[in-house]
Amino acid sequence: CEAFSTYPRTYDLLHAWTVFSDLEKKGCSGEDLLLEIDRILRPTGFVIIRDKQHVIDFVKKHLSALHWEAVGSADSTSDPEQEGDDIVLVVQKKLWLTSGSIRDTE
Repeated sequence: CEAFSTYPRTYDLLHAWTVFSDLEKKGCSGEDLLLEIDRILRPTGFVIIRDKQHVIDFVKKHLSALHWEAVGSADSTSDPEQEGDDIVLVVQKKLWLTSGSIRDTE
């Protein structure tokens, strides 16, 4: 339940395979993990989240607040070789623009 030591790096791609479920078992906050992922992910970077349906729903609930966009998803029923009920969600962090910067580009 503490920050990742990443200084001075940021990342273009993060892969969270059951990280949220593991975090729940430790009693840590999913919101804190989302904020930490947002902190270390570069603008236009991607996060691949593979976890249970309730975790994916939790992440989807926070997408707009984080300025993230879901760009793809798949469940285990689409792959007969997959075991379990994991869902894969791919999200992209959008570039934050102020209303002033939008006017400057026009």
